[in-house]
Amino acid sequence: MKQFMKPLIAGALAIAALGAGAAWAKPAYCSHDHDHRSHAADYYNYYSADKYSRAGAYRNSGVSFSITFGDNDRYDRRDRYRDRHDYGRRNGYRGREGRIVNREVFDTRYRARIVLTEEVVRTRRGPRLLCTVDARGPQARYVPNKRLRKIARRECSRRAEVRIVT
Repeated sequence: MKQFMKPLIAGALAIAALGAGAAWAKPAYCSHDHDHRSHAADYYNYYSADKYSRAGAYRNSGVSFSITFGDNDRYDRRDRYRDRHDYGRRNGYRGREGRIVNREVFDTRYRARIVLTEEVVRTRRGPRLLCTVDARGPQARYVPNKRLRKIARRECSRRAEVRIVT
């Protein structure tokens, strides 16, 4: 019995030391724009507060558990948020996003801007040139489609596929 006591006490002390070390460990810094309490309950005790820290309690009580399979987050490899114009996922393109070749911004008389983006995207049949014309801003709905088409005809490359986002 005496020969089992020493390893038993040593193991108990090792487990206690690991538990104490894990309890005092600082959570890893996260650069995503979300409530960090989803992955570390005491995150805001170690890092500066942001808009999510003042939102109140994250969990009511108890323990939460989640499992995620695949690439379900909305961030790409460079920590940029993929917005609604993610042609790489919904429309059959293979690459996540393309390489931007030309980007121009045109002012309007409204509180809106016309953004022209020309990019090379990879498809199943090889690289493809895609030109997107989009009106952005609080009064983007007042920009006529005729103006968007005219800018696309004048500024996009001839071999580019034109997309006008309204």
